[in-house]
Amino acid sequence: MALGLISKIRGMRETVGIDVGHYSIKYVKVLHGASGNKIVVDADLERVPDGSIVNGEIQVREGDAPTNENGQREKDGAELLSDALNKLLLRHPIDDSCDVVASVNCGAGAGGVLVDKISVKVPKNGNEAAIILQTAQSRPPFDDQDNVIDYEISSRENDELKVNVVAAKSALLDSWAQFFNRRGVKLAALDVDIFGMLNAYVATMEDKDRDQTVALFNVGEKKMSVAFVQDGVFHSMRAMAGGSLDMVVSKTCMNLGIDSEKCHEILSKGDLSVVDGFSEAEVEAALRLAYEDLMAQIDIGIRYFFSSEDSKPLNKILLGGGGAAAPGLKDFIEERSGIETDTVNPFRLVPCDSKVFGEGGISIALSNIYAPALGLAMRKF
Repeated sequence: MALGLISKIRGMRETVGIDVGHYSIKYVKVLHGASGNKIVVDADLERVPDGSIVNGEIQVREGDAPTNENGQREKDGAELLSDALNKLLLRHPIDDSCDVVASVNCGAGAGGVLVDKISVKVPKNGNEAAIILQTAQSRPPFDDQDNVIDYEISSRENDELKVNVVAAKSALLDSWAQFFNRRGVKLAALDVDIFGMLNAYVATMEDKDRDQTVALFNVGEKKMSVAFVQDGVFHSMRAMAGGSLDMVVSKTCMNLGIDSEKCHEILSKGDLSVVDGFSEAEVEAALRLAYEDLMAQIDIGIRYFFSSEDSKPLNKILLGGGGAAAPGLKDFIEERSGIETDTVNPFRLVPCDSKVFGEGGISIALSNIYAPALGLAMRKF
């Protein structure tokens, strides 16, 4: 929907969130009412061509492009990704008045995102921003000159500030900003998928959860990351070196002797009976073996959190991303960790126009896949 001039004067705005993962591009549009109410008015996704993105980086070919058997020039990852985004935008044109926030899955690997907490003393009448940035840049790995640094003040006590510092590689951010700019998408902000999911959770948090400590694991196709919320605010974030839906698929395929397409069918449908020659119990056992490797990475993330001096006991684990709805995963993690485990499922608390997902509403699986894009679109500029 395109807002008219009167609506904008009255304070109504639209924000589009675009989350680019290794498996799909997710698009969510939110209408912000003048009174602060929000409603999802559009949503869709488009498959990302295989190999277009590796470790959060758009794959651009160097040198001359090869040709196929028909003599046609083969497209590189950037061109294939561009085609996928164009398909999405043809179905959902973005009005110039919309604010657009995009996020990318670059929490790990080369050019990853770095997050840390620092304490800074700012004397009276001191240049707060300059002192924070100077302090951050004096500490590795934030001292790299190729980093773009941002920060958020989490608390103040007299002249001492507690600050969350985030850094990302300039070249990585530039490549993504240019990618969207060349497609005519004017970004209000560029973010990371785990922070989009974090925003979706915080924006839909119920009052009873505001004093809890929660771990949000984004289980993506190729990567997994975790953000921790303590006392209702962001505490810390970690990108996992391993753990992903792809890892679960690979190990399950090996254990059952099936191809990845059949394994994705098991995971997307939650149906353990689709594999010929195996009982449901055997398929479940194969999945649990694959979940062991995922659980090892989750344990690493939790130990990282507990190593912080100010960490409190963890009350809940929430799963998001494409792997959140894997059959039996939620129960498996709760059983192994002893911590209550559920999925983020932020759409349960955000009203949606009936045209978006139909009268039946959105499934829990899609709610978790769309969570980062929703979190981006929940922002109002």
